[in-house]
Amino acid sequence: MKAINVWSYIKIGTGFRYLQEATKGRPIHGESFVLENIKRFLDAVDNLEMHVTGRAAKKLRGLYERLSKKSENAVLTSSEAEEVRGLIKEVRGTFSAEAQGIYTYIVTEKRLSTEKLINNLKELFAPDTFDQLSDVAQYDLKEAGRCIAFERATAASFHLLRGIEAILRQYFRHFIPEEKEEASWGHMVYTLKKNRTLKTDFDTLKHLDHIRSAFRNPTQHPDKIYDIQEAQDLFFLAIDVTNRMITEINR
Repeated sequence: MKAINVWSYIKIGTGFRYLQEATKGRPIHGESFVLENIKRFLDAVDNLEMHVTGRAAKKLRGLYERLSKKSENAVLTSSEAEEVRGLIKEVRGTFSAEAQGIYTYIVTEKRLSTEKLINNLKELFAPDTFDQLSDVAQYDLKEAGRCIAFERATAASFHLLRGIEAILRQYFRHFIPEEKEEASWGHMVYTLKKNRTLKTDFDTLKHLDHIRSAFRNPTQHPDKIYDIQEAQDLFFLAIDVTNRMITEINR
């Protein structure tokens, strides 16, 4: 997966028009002039992995190399301008045909910020909370964020529940380090509830129990399918209970 700014596609079109209308006297070097427009097109062909167009653009690459050696103030000659126009016309048909088989998918906005879901998940949590989570918990929460952004709701829910359980184990070991690490979700919550000498918040434990019964247990069965709203609801619960657990660990 890679992010590509839509404007980069628009610039390909404007560059095509500029090169199709190349005339004698146009500057070769400099911003938005001949070389930059040729390079922009060639880079797009490489980035989009348009191998057929890449082969068709071999002569255009050769022209780019020749023009690059010209002096800083050089301008197109009549023959060079004609060559630019001819090569762009020659490659455009191949480019257009190959581009018809390439699709761009637009990520729609969610209740949770799409940019944060994909690139900056830690900002959805209380300050300094995310960095205190285990590598496994961070991985699963990041994957859940990306799954929600791309509307893979059931996969997001699996990752969220894995992430919450990893944080619960961190929370459990903080208060009862002598207990065995492989304890189940239910056993951990029950043990923490039962031992009232610990400084655990009973509301946090109730939240964890609710998530276990309402989400984790049903999700283990193949007949449970989440929609994108349910997955986001679960993410909000995950944010809340994670903030609570880390706050208690830090007391």
